[in-house]
Amino acid sequence: MTVKNSKFLYILLLLVPSCVFLNALLGGFVYDDIAIIEENYFIRSFQNIPKIFSEEYFLLSEELSYRPVATFSYFLDYTIWQLNPFGYHLTNVILHTANTFLLYLLLVWIFKKRSIAFLSALLFSVHPCITEAVNAIGYREDLFVGLFSFLSCLFLIKTIGGYITSCEGGFSQNLLQDKKDRKKREPLPHSLKSQKWVMRVYYALSLLCYLLSLFSKETAIVTPLFIFLYWVYCMPKFEWKKYFACYCLGYILISLFYLGIRFVVLKNPQEESIGYLGGSSSVNFMTMAKVLASYIKHMFFPFHLSADYVVSPVTSFSDFSFLTSVVFLAAVGIVLIRSTQKDKTYCFFTACFFVSFLPVLNIIPIGHVMAERYLYLPVAGFCGIVGGLLSGISTAPSANTCVMFPFSKTNRVFNITSVVFLLFIPFTYFTVKTVSRNRVWQSEYTFWTTILKDQPQNYDAHNNLGCYFYKQRELDRAIHELKTAVTLKENYSEGHNSLGAMYIDKGLIDEAINEYSIAVKHRPVFPQAYYNLGNACIKKGLIDEGIAFFKKAVRLGMRKPQVYNNLGSAFIKKGMLEDSIMYYQKALSVYNDFPEVHSNLGYIYTEKGDLEKAVFELEKALQLQPNHANAHNNLGALYCRMGLWDQAHDEFLQAIISNPGNASAHKNLGMIYFTKGDRQMARKHFVQMLKCDPNYLKDAGVHAIVLQLGIIEK
Repeated sequence: MTVKNSKFLYILLLLVPSCVFLNALLGGFVYDDIAIIEENYFIRSFQNIPKIFSEEYFLLSEELSYRPVATFSYFLDYTIWQLNPFGYHLTNVILHTANTFLLYLLLVWIFKKRSIAFLSALLFSVHPCITEAVNAIGYREDLFVGLFSFLSCLFLIKTIGGYITSCEGGFSQNLLQDKKDRKKREPLPHSLKSQKWVMRVYYALSLLCYLLSLFSKETAIVTPLFIFLYWVYCMPKFEWKKYFACYCLGYILISLFYLGIRFVVLKNPQEESIGYLGGSSSVNFMTMAKVLASYIKHMFFPFHLSADYVVSPVTSFSDFSFLTSVVFLAAVGIVLIRSTQKDKTYCFFTACFFVSFLPVLNIIPIGHVMAERYLYLPVAGFCGIVGGLLSGISTAPSANTCVMFPFSKTNRVFNITSVVFLLFIPFTYFTVKTVSRNRVWQSEYTFWTTILKDQPQNYDAHNNLGCYFYKQRELDRAIHELKTAVTLKENYSEGHNSLGAMYIDKGLIDEAINEYSIAVKHRPVFPQAYYNLGNACIKKGLIDEGIAFFKKAVRLGMRKPQVYNNLGSAFIKKGMLEDSIMYYQKALSVYNDFPEVHSNLGYIYTEKGDLEKAVFELEKALQLQPNHANAHNNLGALYCRMGLWDQAHDEFLQAIISNPGNASAHKNLGMIYFTKGDRQMARKHFVQMLKCDPNYLKDAGVHAIVLQLGIIEK
């Protein structure tokens, strides 16, 4: 193949995945993206980057496992794109395109045929089973595993390149010469010294990429197995075992280092212990046999894909689903064994394909027993198998080669034409299917309604669809979905917690407290529900109870700035200003650019008479958010303290314009009008205050004025 044609292939490898996932760029934040990106203040400040390397990572990052590489990429994305989902999706598409190109380079090295490598990489780039990993921002770690695993393998191949070029007088001949030179104790030639130095650099880069893949996601632990299989199946027999032990040591040390960090130094204290399905290893084995059969079926026939699989445990060896799965796996095994006879390259990819499933077969229990994102590396192995098959049928086979299909033994043009035709149909279908699947991740609505079409009884889908309607301010539809969710699953804590939030917005505080109480009753370690309970209690005027629930949420690992901010505000209500300052400072330690916290600090410093600090905090709040209602209200209170009544009036009015429901601003503006003798305007604003928050009546001064204005009776 000419250099010109090679450049053309490179362009196609960049264009095809970019175009197929073009509509993915229009997607929003969906599912885990909301917690990991949209509602996560941790990634919004580079001051938090050092916390990635401490136990605080788990409390702030919304990750259960230690995946600092993916988290660091979110920091970079937020710096560039803020909360624009387009940029995050663009990063995912770029990563997948890079992986397609790297897979092509790997296959070229192994197959020695650009055309076969190109077709296999192209199939990988559009396979429907990888759409979840590319579309879901929160699952970007699987893309990083592919990126760094491919790079690690490529760098190692470059390191030991002399083995596979030995027949051409390549580097392995230099190794022999190196051995002889050492025996003669003669100085090494400069060119050989240079080659050895380059080899060490490539080896170091391979180890570094392996380490980065592990810190992207723990599934990368199988990368050394890929390298081992490459040594066994693709390396010449020339003394490879001696050198293998030397090379293998580095990967063993890196693996041990990662395991020490992951399970000793930075073990997540909040990570729940997950057992086998049904509490039985045999049930787990039978169920995962069914799951593996489904995975392999999806490789060939990607029908009925789902972003949220519900897997029923298999409890008996006579279960029909288990028996059919075993028969299917046996048939696939026979076909693959038959096809790998006398063909080590094909056998290599078959072995890699099955090895890539090891981390996701629940051998070590995982949270979700089945998910499409787990298939990113297996799809690459599957495409390698396809490439091996194409390599065998596109050339005239030897007498010792096993051929599965009756292609011509002499007409190479006919064989290549047949290969292209065979690939055209699945490639076209895969492309159309992938473009269609991308639309599922366009919004929370399309995501959950698509799942409910196939799984009407999916309570998680009903719960999350209800949360979507809540954000759209469609409270009645939200409550309907959430009631459906808690009906479908008894003691469904997440559903009761979400239902409580709906009741809060409808002003049904007692009903909300009841729902939150049910949630924590059935799930004692549920920090979000305790936080919501705290908010509900504060709204009801139960300040001490609210503070207790906030503190419990913090003890259970909820370190969001909103929790500390609300704790500080609760202590203001108790008149404990120093405690308020302490919690506000904790909130700023998580996210320094939180305008609400700066506004509240400005209010406290105003109350303490420290006007210089008050002005600084309030100006900071309005700099971060010019239409921040509370900051305008607190600045108005500061002007009142300074006797600047007109400026105070303007700030209170601006607060009401920014947020008509700001009860404190209505109260303050009412006070100004009452002081000036304008009882009509004072009455108007005090009435609005009571509509927004009746708890202000507990203030003796406010209560007296409201009585004088005739708004309430004595």
